[in-house]
Amino acid sequence: MKKRRTLFLGLGLIGLSAILHLIHLLIFKDLHHLVIYLWGDIAFIPLEVFFVTFVLDKFIEKREKDQLKEKANMMVGLFYQELGSTLLTMLSRYDGTLDQKKTEVQANWNEEDYDGLNKYLTAQKLSLNLEKADYAPFRLKIEEKLTLIMNMLTNQALHEHELFTESLMSVFHLLEELNQREGRALSDQDRSHLKVDMERVYRNLAAGWVHYLVYLKEAYPYLYASAIRINPFMQA
Repeated sequence: MKKRRTLFLGLGLIGLSAILHLIHLLIFKDLHHLVIYLWGDIAFIPLEVFFVTFVLDKFIEKREKDQLKEKANMMVGLFYQELGSTLLTMLSRYDGTLDQKKTEVQANWNEEDYDGLNKYLTAQKLSLNLEKADYAPFRLKIEEKLTLIMNMLTNQALHEHELFTESLMSVFHLLEELNQREGRALSDQDRSHLKVDMERVYRNLAAGWVHYLVYLKEAYPYLYASAIRINPFMQA
């Protein structure tokens, strides 16, 4: 049906153009100039197609991508403000190998400094000692923000943000595992399974936190100052 309407619209526009040219010919009776202008317009069509397809469309596409990226970054920031930074703080308290001197972020850091922090956190593998861990606060904190997590998982703007989507999925999965074990004594197998899930969340959130800081420093310096002051790796 839509294709048929498009066809009729095209034929109608062509017919209207023919009628207008006929009226022009009847009024001015100058076929020579009419043909000159008509062929001039036809000759310009390839240029119009080029500018619309390869210039204007690319410009619009880039602007849309930039807007989508900005929206995604804002949502990442919201997540860390509402949940991510808190979870990182809670998890880092079980990381006995963490060197706080290497995770202390300065206000005047440049790209190389952030790369160094990211490499350090990656190399550390962020292993957690959870033998005496209390899992209830993690479950309650995630459940408190479950609506936020679900809304973000279904948001189109975040579908191409693979690292953040993986972080959300790992947090959601951790909540599922914690809920399944709520109210019963944990076996060694349970603790081993939860350790894997919590370390996955820890690694994903840590990597995303570095990217989040870089974005804040460029876009919102006043929020950046607050973020490095409450550095989740420095709260243990």
